[in-house]
Amino acid sequence: MAESTDFENLRQKRLRYVESARENNFEEGLKRLLSDLYPDKAHFIYELLQNSEDALATTVGFTLKADRLTVSHDGKRPFSVADIESITSIGQSTKGGDSTQIGKFGVGFKAVFAYTSRPEIRSGAHSFAINDLFVPTAIDGLAQPGLTTFTFPFDREYKPAETACSEVERGLLTLDEKTLLFLDHIRTITYELPDGTVGIIERRPVDSRVVAIKRSVGDEFVESQWLRLSGNTSVDGPPGSALRVAVAFKVESADGSQSKNAKQAEGQGAAPRRSIVPVNDGDVSIYFPAVKESSGLRFHIHAPFASTVARDSVRDDPGNVRLVGDIARLIAEALPGMCTDGLIDDSFLDALPNDDDQIGRLYDQIRDAITEAFNDLEITPVRGTGAGFAAARTLVASPSEFRNWLDPADLPTLLDFAGIASAVTPRWIRHRDGRAGKFLAGLDTIEFGWEELSEALSAAMSADEILEDADEVYDDDDKVTPNAWFAWLDAKTDDSLLGLYLLIGVGARHHKPYYGLEDVPIVRVRKRDVVNHVRGSATFLPSGRSDTVQSRVPIDLAYFEDDEDATRSANLKAFYQSVGTKRWDESARAEQRLEAYRDPERAIPDGDELTQHLADVRAFLRYAAKLGTAVARGKLADVPMFLAEQSRGGQRWVTALETFVDLPFEDTGLSGLYPRVPLFWDGGSRAGEYAYDAEPYALAGIYLEVEGVVDFVGSLGAKTGIEITKANVTRNVDFSTSWRYRESSLAQRSDWNIDRLDDIIEMGDHDLLRALWSAVVVAPALKAVAVYQANASVQRHQMASQLARTLTSTPWVLNRDGDLKLPREVSVEELPDDWQVPQQTSLVYKLDFGADAGRRRQKQKGVTDFLREEGFDEDSLDLLQQMKEAGLDPRAILREHAAMSRFPDGPSEDPVRRAAVAAVDAVSAPEYSTSNRERSVVDGQAEASAESKAYLRAQYTTPAGEMHCQACRNPLPFKIKGGSWYFEAVRLVNARKQVHTPNAIALCPLCAALYKYARGTKNEAILDELDSTTIDTGQGPVEIPVVLDGKRIKLGLTGKHAIDIKTALGVAGDERPEAD
Repeated sequence: MAESTDFENLRQKRLRYVESARENNFEEGLKRLLSDLYPDKAHFIYELLQNSEDALATTVGFTLKADRLTVSHDGKRPFSVADIESITSIGQSTKGGDSTQIGKFGVGFKAVFAYTSRPEIRSGAHSFAINDLFVPTAIDGLAQPGLTTFTFPFDREYKPAETACSEVERGLLTLDEKTLLFLDHIRTITYELPDGTVGIIERRPVDSRVVAIKRSVGDEFVESQWLRLSGNTSVDGPPGSALRVAVAFKVESADGSQSKNAKQAEGQGAAPRRSIVPVNDGDVSIYFPAVKESSGLRFHIHAPFASTVARDSVRDDPGNVRLVGDIARLIAEALPGMCTDGLIDDSFLDALPNDDDQIGRLYDQIRDAITEAFNDLEITPVRGTGAGFAAARTLVASPSEFRNWLDPADLPTLLDFAGIASAVTPRWIRHRDGRAGKFLAGLDTIEFGWEELSEALSAAMSADEILEDADEVYDDDDKVTPNAWFAWLDAKTDDSLLGLYLLIGVGARHHKPYYGLEDVPIVRVRKRDVVNHVRGSATFLPSGRSDTVQSRVPIDLAYFEDDEDATRSANLKAFYQSVGTKRWDESARAEQRLEAYRDPERAIPDGDELTQHLADVRAFLRYAAKLGTAVARGKLADVPMFLAEQSRGGQRWVTALETFVDLPFEDTGLSGLYPRVPLFWDGGSRAGEYAYDAEPYALAGIYLEVEGVVDFVGSLGAKTGIEITKANVTRNVDFSTSWRYRESSLAQRSDWNIDRLDDIIEMGDHDLLRALWSAVVVAPALKAVAVYQANASVQRHQMASQLARTLTSTPWVLNRDGDLKLPREVSVEELPDDWQVPQQTSLVYKLDFGADAGRRRQKQKGVTDFLREEGFDEDSLDLLQQMKEAGLDPRAILREHAAMSRFPDGPSEDPVRRAAVAAVDAVSAPEYSTSNRERSVVDGQAEASAESKAYLRAQYTTPAGEMHCQACRNPLPFKIKGGSWYFEAVRLVNARKQVHTPNAIALCPLCAALYKYARGTKNEAILDELDSTTIDTGQGPVEIPVVLDGKRIKLGLTGKHAIDIKTALGVAGDERPEAD
């Protein structure tokens, strides 16, 4: 009776509340509030499940019809009036003081009013409906025994029944295994849809920690297993109740092979029957998933978090931080047991949070707690079959190459050498890829990588010297590490040592070079079965696979360029290069031989020793070519390996830097610059005696037998010519000391000069001057300029270089007449024939080379342009130029022309007879031969030349006493003492086997030089022209066309001379085997 009275009193109170809300227009506002609090469609399904869980129900059933939803559960706590008051209120739940119950908010049940206006509830002694959100009203019909039933008619005006039914159906279909995952009481959820489809979600225990959840919809069936961890929280609950946190890892069955591997790895218990696997997105649940909360974990967690009203996200609350800490501790404390059960495998490591995971800020402490547990507890997998587990802080992490090529037994020794302390015997952590590898990489392991290996190897530097210690510099403590080093190496097998070599080679190739390895005795040699370890430079790699010399690296530890395993070969090559071990080859022999030459006081070789010395120099030359100029100079320049002649007889050992090159090697002229100057002892018992010559020394002539020796000594620093070098710009006469204000280390200084330039010019030696020209003519123009700039922010000063100042102010350029001139006074045409013609970029043009001649040409060009405008053609201009150069007036030119017209004719009245006589003379002409005197001369040359000159003088002297050049047709320019005209008798066709008197032509000096040195017409062409020429009776001059200096002219021959030379060369004009 009391229950009925209480119920009616509650009903009247709620009616008054509704009437008041309507009077104040609150009703619509309350409805909108409830809609905002529960925006998700069909959210009330979870509210009903919460109510069922709180009622200690084990089974919940949903029956969906087109017009209504019916929900029933077998809860052990039927509704009381207090529950009715709670369900019809806002914020006044009977569960508000009981945090173990899910529905903490009175507004939760109000979510059903989005679908119905009058829900019905039948539970225990009460059957009632709720009108106007808040008013309980008794209805007919009793609850079935042991069941609580809710009925929700779809009668909301703004949500048609069809829509309501569809939304609820979708809500039911979204229920999955996670719905039951963290509930304590409900084990089964069923639902029936309007089309008759039946869905079942059922949880059953597999063992004390694992549950299986089966979900079926129609004919579809899915089952998953979950390992659940559960524990009390540090947050206080109501008296007599304990709040719980939980974790759920997804579990899959492991196949037999995996179980076997796990058993071997753990070395304990039976093989695990299951394996933990990661989920894609771990849920945060407040009994049911908080759909808007993301942890970033790969497993699910649950706690009674303080949340939003809709329980879709976790609030930022100190209590929630404590709850997450409880979850972290729960997992950490469970890990040893999971390890014992064989659950810590690669799949489980995949499920753990690693440093790359985007973990929510609130949940970082879970990752930290797991990491610390693996660091401190013996649950971290160790590398190797059956190796078990250890605390991560005692394990070593290394790159894969270390694990592949180092023996695990090497770790204690190497860590000790690297100065890394370890409380227990170090072992490698298991290496894995993917998520498991990332998790293991985030643990606090002992790092032993390339840097640490370098430290370990450095500890053994000079270990051999320390142990030898003849001077007792080192004490026993200093020798501990060297002794340990050699003991460690001696104990290693060849295969184990090879792995170390390969590892060092990989580091040298791909990571960082090792410094100081040349001083580490690490290379194994074996002599008479005794193993030693020496520095790399103390031995050599074998020359080939058949090279088994015991003092070299054993074949099994060596590499060869044709190895099938190219990677192994490359890594070993890098190792041996790092330690300084070279292949035994010609270069190695040269290096070994080179050691004997480092003593400058060794005996001077003779006989066979001299032959061996020259062979050594040839070997050193080839060795230097392999090294390259820069490296060879560094290794060989200061080794006294060359002999130099001394002024008082004998020879002396000298370095390349102490020598210079001149004849008989090359004509450099340096002997004039560096004459032999004897030096004498100025003290001691030998005071006043000859010691040796002053530097530099002329290279001994014995090295003519060594091909390429000049380039060799030059590459090592010998003086092989005049060289332009850098000079101190502050000694430039144009330099001002005021420019040095604020001079910094970044100052720019540039100047150029030649050593002993003043001496070279003053000596006037033609060979030296030619060498000087050769150096200057190939130098770039920039060497005419000196530059100084105190720092980057001040003015940059330019001036003439010291070299340019000297070369523009002192005559040093030879002209054809042998006179010294300033560069400006000489043109290209006036240079001696053996002087190189400069390019336009040459330094000499910055020295005003040819400037005077250029100005003359510019002036002449102006006059020439005027004459062209007056109608003079090119031939006329050339004629005027010749007239000007000859200093003649027009009358002189006319006289010269008249003289040319008097060129002798010399016709023959009987050409046939003259040819017969000439043929007899030609056949009996002497043959060409030479004799060796101070120089090679032609026998009879003087007599033949005299006969030819007499012959030509008779042929080409006019009745007026004039004699003409056969090329330019001009009268000869002058007479010599005795009154005879000077001319040169030049052979018309040279290189003949016999010397024929007519085989000559009379030429002025200029034409003679052009014919001898600038003739473009070959002998064969001249012979063909003579052969095709017909000479008739009484015929005057015969013309033979030739090209001299690129210009075509015609040689004039008298008729008689043409017959004689044609006949002589026709019957006896054979070419001699070797032309002079």
